[in-house]
Amino acid sequence: MRIAIAGVMIVIAIIIFLVAFMLDKGLQVSDLLLNLGTEVVGIAMVVAIVDWLIERSKLAEEAQRIAWNILHDLDHAVWVWQGGRREFHLDELAALLELVKENDVITPSTRVLLANLGVRASDMLRLQGKVFRIHKQLRHGLVCLSDLAQIRELGAVMNARAVCESLRVAIHDLSSATGQPIHTGEFGVVQKFRDASAEAQEKRYHGAQEDSMAGQVIWPAESTGAVPGSAPRPKG
Repeated sequence: MRIAIAGVMIVIAIIIFLVAFMLDKGLQVSDLLLNLGTEVVGIAMVVAIVDWLIERSKLAEEAQRIAWNILHDLDHAVWVWQGGRREFHLDELAALLELVKENDVITPSTRVLLANLGVRASDMLRLQGKVFRIHKQLRHGLVCLSDLAQIRELGAVMNARAVCESLRVAIHDLSSATGQPIHTGEFGVVQKFRDASAEAQEKRYHGAQEDSMAGQVIWPAESTGAVPGSAPRPKG
């Protein structure tokens, strides 16, 4: 809208200049019109610059929102895979990935989470092109994550080390987009909470699913007047 206003003002300024040049240069009106046209051009430039700054600010906010949302999903996937405390912490996330070994098992459930993370990153890259034209590092992080979309098809080709490398690069780029630095090597307590065994992964995966379903209210299929969870009212 502001760009349109600036464009209209530029057109008006051009018309004013044309009228001023068509008049006799000795007339006071000609000088007045030239000064007016110059003022209009100046206002139009101010409007255009303000619009550009506001647009940049909106794109920066959107970039931060995308980065934080993806980081939270990434943190959940790593928690299911490697364990750790069940709270979001970038330093712990980076420390967990430092402990990943090439022979660490990735269960089918964990592969589903990683694949979904890759698909979401691919969707973001496709739908938010305007943001990534400015925020190149955020785009690079999502490109690294998008490789995980094929983890189920690639199978053994994408082992734990390859997955870990994609996640580490993504965390670095995404955290830079949020402005939140990562202090590597300052979360040694993570070893105490880590458990990357297949059994632990399945427990964490299915436990998280049960937690998410616990808050859902299941209403009766028919309107019987019964309270959810109570016995149906007898017909009489």
